[in-house]
Amino acid sequence: MPLPSDVEPGIGAEKAAHTAAATWGLPDFVFQSSLTRKGSGQRELGDRLLLSGRRGAVVQIKSRTVEPKGDAEERAWIQKVTKKAMSQAKGTVRMLRLQAAEMVNGRGTALPVAGDAYEWMAVPLLDHDQVRTRWCPRSSRSACPR
Repeated sequence: MPLPSDVEPGIGAEKAAHTAAATWGLPDFVFQSSLTRKGSGQRELGDRLLLSGRRGAVVQIKSRTVEPKGDAEERAWIQKVTKKAMSQAKGTVRMLRLQAAEMVNGRGTALPVAGDAYEWMAVPLLDHDQVRTRWCPRSSRSACPR
């Protein structure tokens, strides 16, 4: 799905991911991000949430907004933003476990989401025009698909 051209790439990637999920049969299960208070500021609760039964996924979307560089630099960028996305997802789950939040799904229905009601996973979604085959973030629990 192409990114919208009327907004900056990161926001465009979030909109495209939400539109794709809501269009392909998931509007009841895809929830837009919500803002919650943290101290004197606000924190976004994920870029999107996917909820089904007792399973929840925090989707964090990262977009490459500069001209791609060499392989080593692009691998470093992928590692960096994947680590950031995972940290943000953990923060979202932690906040939802502390206090439920009202989230709006793809049909516009608002539902309370309590973090303890779900078994969570993090889903980093990377928007990058030139990712080479066989690139994947390093992790002790995953490997590149063959």
